[in-house]
Amino acid sequence: MYVPSHAQPAESIPAIPAASAALVRPAYAGFWLRACAFAVDTFILSFFFAILASAYPTQLMIFPDPNSQSLLAIPRVTFTGFILLFVIMWAYYAFFETSSWQGTPGKRVFRLYVTDLAGGKITLQRSSIRYFGRKISEVTFLVGYFIAGFTEKKQALHDILAGCLVLRRR
Repeated sequence: MYVPSHAQPAESIPAIPAASAALVRPAYAGFWLRACAFAVDTFILSFFFAILASAYPTQLMIFPDPNSQSLLAIPRVTFTGFILLFVIMWAYYAFFETSSWQGTPGKRVFRLYVTDLAGGKITLQRSSIRYFGRKISEVTFLVGYFIAGFTEKKQALHDILAGCLVLRRR
């Protein structure tokens, strides 16, 4: 191997300070990436619920009168179906967010993952707080979701309540 005579010895080449490596800012996931991931998850959950509802149609769905001409004549979920869907969705989000994936399949498609504020995996408790925080956002006309577009770390209401971040893998 050729080494030029004017090369500096290895000891005199300054190393990159460790502090500058820690200053790398995480890539926060923006509103639209998160919305797309949410759409994928909603499709998966809807498909799963449709399979369950087809196995137990009268217990989980209310079907309208076929002779009705009303625009409101669409199938609706029963109270039992609502509770079942609520529990399935909570289990789905809790399982995937606390797994080694650190996010749902929708987040995985868009290379997103959920962490606590220190960058670590979240616990079942944090995941549950995120899920129930989402419900608060839904009943407030999605305002809790939209604030992700205006916060420094792109946190939605449920992220702030649970002390979580959604980040992009580089």
